[in-house]
Amino acid sequence: MALGAAGVAGPEVTERRWPEWYGSDLSVSLQGVAADTISYLADLGRTVTRLYIYDCPDLTTGSLEPLTRFPKLERLTLSGGVTDAVSLEPLTRYPGLWVLTLSGGVPDAVSLEPLTRCPKLLSLTLSGGVPDGVLDSLSGCPGLQTLTLGDLQRPAETAFTAAAYTRLVKSCRKLWSLYLHCTADTGRAVLTALKEADLGRDSDGEPRTIWLIVPEELYRQLKSQQGDGVLVLEWCD
Repeated sequence: MALGAAGVAGPEVTERRWPEWYGSDLSVSLQGVAADTISYLADLGRTVTRLYIYDCPDLTTGSLEPLTRFPKLERLTLSGGVTDAVSLEPLTRYPGLWVLTLSGGVPDAVSLEPLTRCPKLLSLTLSGGVPDGVLDSLSGCPGLQTLTLGDLQRPAETAFTAAAYTRLVKSCRKLWSLYLHCTADTGRAVLTALKEADLGRDSDGEPRTIWLIVPEELYRQLKSQQGDGVLVLEWCD
């Protein structure tokens, strides 16, 4: 029987955060370990499709290089914050990557521009602080369809503006599904900006329709204001 899931936890870990997985491919989770542990996965590289890295504070650009030897990698989670020492350039050499989660904040010094060169990237999740400059660096991401800021448990820190958010939506022509957990004021500003913007047309030549998906409390406040190509939906588990 082939190995389906593997988890490695560091000595300081008291509560494991590994996601459940019942598929037939290989899912690997690392938590609280030294970043160079990634290099030891090389022998498994050809079979790993999902990799979750939690709480590795010494993560660097070099730490991500071994992942270029994971030809089947489809989903990657980097949780605990991306530091100034990390460039996302190696991700451009992950040919099958289509789901990426960067949790814990992305500082101004880190550019998301390399993600615009990830040919299959469809879904991106950013949580923690996400400044305007970080969103602007993602401009024109060609295949991006789903963008998540924050999660159901914790709102995204209000480091971005509605203007930057709208610029990104306008520039990513395939983007249609927006999950957003933020303050009520930011949510209203985003909805207003999207409704007032010229969002252009989709690949079929039809006016774009954006789904703005928000937690229950924010949904109740915004639903009556939807329109002009923007639908407000409730974010459920």
